[in-house]
Amino acid sequence: MSKPLILYSKIADDPRVNVWHISLYTFILSLWHESGYQKQIRVSRKQLMKGAHFNSITTYHKCIGKLKELKYIIYLPTYDTYQGSTIELVL
Repeated sequence: MSKPLILYSKIADDPRVNVWHISLYTFILSLWHESGYQKQIRVSRKQLMKGAHFNSITTYHKCIGKLKELKYIIYLPTYDTYQGSTIELVL
């Protein structure tokens, strides 16, 4: 089984998350795959919201915070829209 599928199967079976968390996490997994599985990826909130199909900044912040709290990701936010925040998947 590939790395993204192994990680996806962990979150898909977790009763603490809902469809919005899974949507965001799945998009993060796709970015990680596109990056060649680099340890860290840089991405903007706008890009994450678009990829996860979020319309609400509140929903985004709740979901990214929960993924961080549950230790699915290490999230280092930045307020520089050109640089993007850093996300690392916890393997």
